[in-house]
Amino acid sequence: MTLYLRVFLFLFLTIPSLSFSQEITLDHGFWGYKFKQGEKELSWKQLLQETKTHEESYDLIKRAQSQNTLSSIFGFTGGLLVGYPLGQALANGETNWTLMIVGGAMITVAIPLSSSSKRNLKDGLSSYNSRNKSSNSKEFSSNLEVIGNARGLGIRMNF
Repeated sequence: MTLYLRVFLFLFLTIPSLSFSQEITLDHGFWGYKFKQGEKELSWKQLLQETKTHEESYDLIKRAQSQNTLSSIFGFTGGLLVGYPLGQALANGETNWTLMIVGGAMITVAIPLSSSSKRNLKDGLSSYNSRNKSSNSKEFSSNLEVIGNARGLGIRMNF
């Protein structure tokens, strides 16, 4: 086999698996979620656009986005409502305990919303990635065989 033919076969068999198996990964940092597809970072909007073709994944990720937004609102507001009376108490001022109770209740609502959001997001991405892997393996499965007979050697490829 010539060098050119070997390079061609190598590229022909590896490029489809590299270009179509771009799974989406999730990283959770201090400032929120980061989504990556290969080397490209995705926003929530781009993530939803990418998963739109997979209805189950799209629904889970859409629900996770709304739960994440609500959790952030409740958590931030609850933190303010708890922090303000604490600041008053530290400054030896008169504290408003009602604000602290309402803030604590809001934080109590934000915590389960946040964990539910993360679970739905992980399930949606897992569903999307598993469907992509299974569909890509069906579409681009190939078999390479070396065959020989009395006339010589050859290569047989099945797709």
